[in-house]
Amino acid sequence: MTSFAIKRSRSVSDSQHGVTMIHKKWRDARIWLGLGFIVAAMFIGAFVMSSGGSTSTVWRATRDLSVGAVPEVEPVTVTLGDAAKTYLPTAEIPQGRMKLPVAAGGFLPRNAVGAAVPSTSRLVTIPVDPMRVPAGLSAGDVVDVWASAPKVNDGASPIPTQVLSNVRVAEVDREASGMGGELPVVLDISESQAAQLIGATRADISLVLVPLPSQSFYGELAP
Repeated sequence: MTSFAIKRSRSVSDSQHGVTMIHKKWRDARIWLGLGFIVAAMFIGAFVMSSGGSTSTVWRATRDLSVGAVPEVEPVTVTLGDAAKTYLPTAEIPQGRMKLPVAAGGFLPRNAVGAAVPSTSRLVTIPVDPMRVPAGLSAGDVVDVWASAPKVNDGASPIPTQVLSNVRVAEVDREASGMGGELPVVLDISESQAAQLIGATRADISLVLVPLPSQSFYGELAP
């Protein structure tokens, strides 16, 4: 009985010693793991700081900028790398009108702005049925102008014809309306287009919104 008791006591002592060694090894592993995290954090911090030196401050569009629109932009600091030279830096003020469309939030390319305002520009107000105007139409949008003559008696409806294309909207007066409930829309056109546009108002006018990728520079006479 005594011999058995002595062997059991040694077995318990050895077990406790093994547990102590495991705890010590685990503690050492945690120390090395913590040091590894510290070193990794130092490298990450150094990388972020070095990357910060390559940032550029460029102009960003605050809304959709259609062709011919006045640039409405704000400065933003971003990391662009070699692509930075493609965009207009804030050290250069945008001059003139938009030559290329830029969507809201997009950076302003160097070649997207700089068009002069035509000296023959004219503002013409036309009455348009609200149901023939794109929803949410506002200043700066670009539209195509279509005209369709009223249907005569029971005859076939006349085929609509395109009067102007890529015309910039200068203003939409939603608080005013004509005698027939028309919506006054002010279009920015050239002097040579005025007669054709005014003549088209004798028919029913429809405005078709031109998406940004499909826009060209200012208004053009439809072929």
